[in-house]
Amino acid sequence: MSVVELAQLTYPEAQAILQHGAVALWPTGSTEAHGPHLPLQTDVTIATESARRGGAEVHARLGLHAVIMPALSYTITEYASPFSGTISISKQTTLAYVKEVILSAASQGFKAVCLVNAHLEPAHRFALRDAVKAARSEAPCPISLADPCDRRWVSRLSEEFQSGACHAGQYESSLVMAATPNQVKEQVRAGLAHNEIDLVKNMKAGVRTFDEMGATEAYFGFPAQASAAEGHATYDILADIVATVVAEALDASTEGSTQS
Repeated sequence: MSVVELAQLTYPEAQAILQHGAVALWPTGSTEAHGPHLPLQTDVTIATESARRGGAEVHARLGLHAVIMPALSYTITEYASPFSGTISISKQTTLAYVKEVILSAASQGFKAVCLVNAHLEPAHRFALRDAVKAARSEAPCPISLADPCDRRWVSRLSEEFQSGACHAGQYESSLVMAATPNQVKEQVRAGLAHNEIDLVKNMKAGVRTFDEMGATEAYFGFPAQASAAEGHATYDILADIVATVVAEALDASTEGSTQS
C-alpha cells in the first residue's frame, strides 16, 4: 500500500504505516462555482487526484508511503461569491485552521507534511503560505507546499494556465475529466463559448468578483477544448511537482540536521 487514504484506515493500520515511514499529503481545494459544467468541488477533486498521483511518485522516488489526508474543502473564495453554492471563510480562520491541522499531522510521526494545492485564488494561496511558514517553526518534521502557481512551475503547465484566463476552462476541465469524468456535464461543456477575459489581470486591477469581470457563468478559458488526455498529461506534471517539493523538504531537513 504505497498510497493510502488516512480517513479509511483504522488506527492500528495508521500506526503500522507510520512505523514503516510515511509522508502526509493534504489536498487543499475549495467549494465554489466552476462554470455550469463542473462541480463545486472541482478544486478538491483536482487536489486529491494530484496528491494520489504525487504520492505514488513519492513512493517510487523515496521509498516512503504516502498518506492522503481528507481534503481542505472550505477556504477563502471571494471571487465566486455571487454564485450559488460558493462557501467562503476568512483569511484569519483559514490560516489558524491550516496551521493547527499541519501541526497535529506533524505530531503523528510523519516524515514530512506537504500541502497539495489546487485552489488558485491569491488570498487562499497567501494564507497557505503564511500557515506553512508559521507551522515550520513548531513542527517536528519538514512542512512544504506544492502549489502550481509558484513561479518555477508555471512554465511547465498549459498555455491556458499561463494565459491568466484559467478557471473552469480547458486546464481544470481536462483534469476533472481525467479524474472523475462522471462529474463533468459533457453536453454543457462542449457547447461553452471561449472566454478569453484575463482573470489574473482583473484581479490585479482590483475587480472583486467573476461576474464583475464579465464571466457571468463563472468560467474563464476554453472548456470546450478540454480532454481527458490533456488531464492525464497534466497530472504527470503535478505529480512530479509534489514529489519534487517533498524530496526538497526532506533534503533540506537532513542538511540542517547535519550542519547542526
